[in-house]
Amino acid sequence: MRRPRHPSHLATALALSVLVAGCGEDPRGEDLVWPIGGTDELQPMSSSFGPRLQTSRDGVYDFHRGIDIPTVMGTPVYAVAAGKVIRAGRYDDFADVVVQIEHCEGKEVCVYSTYVHLTMPLVDVGEQVGRGQHIAYTGLAAASLFPHLHFEMREGGTEKEYCVHPLRFLPTPAGLAPAIALRRTDEGDTSSPSVEVEATLPGVAPGLVEVAVSTSDRSTGEIIEERVFDYDAWNREYSSDEHDASTIDDDSRAGIRIEPAKFNAQSSTYVIHFRFVDLEGPASPDDLEITARARDVNGRVIEARLP
Repeated sequence: MRRPRHPSHLATALALSVLVAGCGEDPRGEDLVWPIGGTDELQPMSSSFGPRLQTSRDGVYDFHRGIDIPTVMGTPVYAVAAGKVIRAGRYDDFADVVVQIEHCEGKEVCVYSTYVHLTMPLVDVGEQVGRGQHIAYTGLAAASLFPHLHFEMREGGTEKEYCVHPLRFLPTPAGLAPAIALRRTDEGDTSSPSVEVEATLPGVAPGLVEVAVSTSDRSTGEIIEERVFDYDAWNREYSSDEHDASTIDDDSRAGIRIEPAKFNAQSSTYVIHFRFVDLEGPASPDDLEITARARDVNGRVIEARLP
């Protein structure tokens, strides 16, 4: 019997390089401030945007549409940018007290900053607020064991499917990049490979927005299949009215399984495993090349390859 070329315990490839993507249009338009603190100083987070295990619910998996910033009750909350208040009070779709601010001036696409788990707001619907203006105090979420601010950014609409990673907008240190490792999880001698991508993010700013794996034929250079987990796209797809609301909280779909580690404000790193199962490969396993790619909120792309 032929010995596998890539036994799973050896088939690990570390990130090869960090590539800085083109800057493009800055979606922020103006320099934002953090909703807690009201400055550009990075705040500790107990949950980030995307896949997570809820530590307060015995590790229940869900897709988190914002970031959580731990606070004490009664901490001031600030508008991250100037805009118009379109929600202020308790809303059934949040089951909590919310302030939502529309930011449209000078933008092709409006964005909406959303502040959840508040005591009564200090602003009214229709009011124009300034960047860094005190708009509310933090309260306590009914479903949580600790006080925190849940903060979202919604781009292009006010519904939950328009949520995008808030760290795309908030000021974060540019030098903090994720790292990835790639390994085979099959027997190696197969034309339908399965792989695991381990993404390690800095705990102070876990800003991952995309993980992808592609297979190609080394003899021709042809890409055979690419499978992508895009945080924003998955939220738009699986939070839409076409799906049951709980669909996005399934940890395995479309040949990708997500396994995040537990994370809180004291975590130095945040590790997520992405398992890509039964990828399409070339007819000859000897010609197989596998590439993993991760992209962060600053547009940096990190790659790893096998063999």
